[in-house]
Amino acid sequence: MSHHPDTISTQRDIFQSTVPLSSGTPLQMTQESSSFEDNAAVERSIRYIFKEKKIPGCLPENVISQKMDHQKQLFPFETLCQVCPEHPKLDEAVLVTNKARIVSMMGVIENVSTHHRLCPQCHMVYRYQEWTDGLHNFDNHIVLSLELCLFLRENLQVRIAKIKYTHLKTALKIRVNFLSRDTIFHAYCHFEALTDTDYMYSCINCGFHPPVAVMDLHRKGVFNLAMSDLKAPPEDFNGEHDIEGFWNSVHLVMMSRGFFPSGVKNPFLVPPSYTDGAPWIGSETRTSDIVLNTEFQKVGTSSSHEAKLSSVTEDRLLDELAKQKVGVVTKLCKACNIDSKGSRFDLITRLREKMKSRQTHDKVFQSIWAASGGWSVILCPHGIVYSVKFNLRAESPQDFADLLLSWNHMPNVCVYDFADWLSPLRKMSRLHRMKA
Repeated sequence: MSHHPDTISTQRDIFQSTVPLSSGTPLQMTQESSSFEDNAAVERSIRYIFKEKKIPGCLPENVISQKMDHQKQLFPFETLCQVCPEHPKLDEAVLVTNKARIVSMMGVIENVSTHHRLCPQCHMVYRYQEWTDGLHNFDNHIVLSLELCLFLRENLQVRIAKIKYTHLKTALKIRVNFLSRDTIFHAYCHFEALTDTDYMYSCINCGFHPPVAVMDLHRKGVFNLAMSDLKAPPEDFNGEHDIEGFWNSVHLVMMSRGFFPSGVKNPFLVPPSYTDGAPWIGSETRTSDIVLNTEFQKVGTSSSHEAKLSSVTEDRLLDELAKQKVGVVTKLCKACNIDSKGSRFDLITRLREKMKSRQTHDKVFQSIWAASGGWSVILCPHGIVYSVKFNLRAESPQDFADLLLSWNHMPNVCVYDFADWLSPLRKMSRLHRMKA
């Protein structure tokens, strides 16, 4: 959002409107100022929208194709407080801004007025959030048409890895440069977080329970976080997580970006932790809403765990090294005082010889393998992802055990690139089933 609360006293013109304004509210509290003055009230507003303003997964065609030309003033639908037991009448509508923009497939409608109402008792803010008008309000300043939101979704679903912003602007017939790529991205995520999606996606050949599972690690996603910053879990914590509760909290984070300006402390943020980080597994694939993530078991034994890995996975280290770009291998050679000239094969050959030294081996291990982060992924042979676990520490067979032990049906065949890691995982799964 663009207005700091101090601007309320210096830019009073942003409140001038033909709409009657409430007379008893100090400073004519706006949604922006309330985010600083009463976080509890804003939190109630976010939770109310998340619960009561869900966008249907299947939208009616007449809603999607509505014309936006007449949408120049946007008011909240509510006139009575829906939270207070007595349902008091809300204050008169207050103008938030008359410079809002509606971004649609046909271009941009500027100088749109957005308003909100305030409950005189609980101070909860009610803003415009009516999908039936074919609109999605992000932050009272940027409003997307549902047609545009569905356009972005369809492009993502057909596996377009990156939609170039210039192409997007051309497709939307936008001839101005005010739109921020990050703003459009967060506004779209806000739309998805509010959409009531009935997730029934699976491979057309394998169904919800693939008989063959392929397990792999993707290292492109990492946590830029010191492990010492994470609090140790309680002694009685057993690694069980409520998957619905966790991913709903992620949705609320996306929702809150339309309420809290950048740089303001956001109470909905979900920091990485051992006790609050459920993996993603489809509802039809998992056993229940309680799933496993035993990342905390790597705590306290990280040095011995990593030393064990470094002693038995030299082949895998070389395999991972071969996947790196030439620049990464060259930099690693320089760090190990190895000649960095030649082809990638030459560099890897030199590193392999040098890795006979424990010091070099450990340096390669820390650089290529032991970094925290990465995604443990289970997919079917046709490339459909069934489970994803976001790792805080280096990959372990336990990561894949967490995922498979949370499945309703164990696959008949598991494909993993190191069989010696897979054997204890299978034994663990049998013991878990016997206890269950």
